[in-house]
This record gives sequence, structure tokens and C-alpha cells, in this order.
Amino acid sequence: MSYTDVEKYMGPTLSQYGFELESIEPSIEYGERPAWAVYFRSADCKLQVCWSAREGSVDFMLAPLDAPTEFGLVNKSKKWQFLLSLSDFDDGLATPPLSAGVETWWRWRTALFESHVV
Repeated sequence: MSYTDVEKYMGPTLSQYGFELESIEPSIEYGERPAWAVYFRSADCKLQVCWSAREGSVDFMLAPLDAPTEFGLVNKSKKWQFLLSLSDFDDGLATPPLSAGVETWWRWRTALFESHVV
């Protein structure tokens, strides 16, 4: 999995919702393990799509426009919030099996994002 996959698989969807690529941190260390983050900006908020080997998953995080560009899992500013924790909405999406291919996982992440931002 790579930070380049975010733009490849989710770029058109994020653009459709008004998010533009702001910056990329391709090589972060989190918990002494590799991580990365891709930052987007819309008219009213920032979005971060991040991954860490320590956590083993991709997370979506939202922040106000004045939030610093910082790795959300560290979140020193306390401005970044997990998208999925901002509501108790049940998206009804089944998590793909671990054996699923990369495209299946990104389709699921895209659907997950869309179900929580609409």
C-alpha cells in the first residue's frame, strides 16, 4: 500500500466532493514504524487520508481549515478528528476479507468515505 494509491483510487471521488490535494507526507515515522499521510482541502474543512504500519489501517480524519498539516494519529494540535467517530451512522458496509485485492479495499474505503460525508 502506498500514499500514491489515495489519489489513484480516491482522487476522482474526493474531487467530486470539493476536495483538492494540498500536500503529501510520504515518509513519516509513527511508533518507530513507517507511515504516510495525504492532505486535502475543501472550502470548509481539511481531510487527511493516513496509514501507519503500527495501526495497520487507512484512516480518514477531518479538521477545520486552520488545522496544521500534521499526522493525525499524533494530533498535537487536537484539531484532527476521525471521520467515522463524528457520527453514529451505521454505513452497513461489510469489511472486505484480508485476502481481498488492493482495488477491492480501495472501493470499500471510497464507499465508506462517501457514506459518511453525504
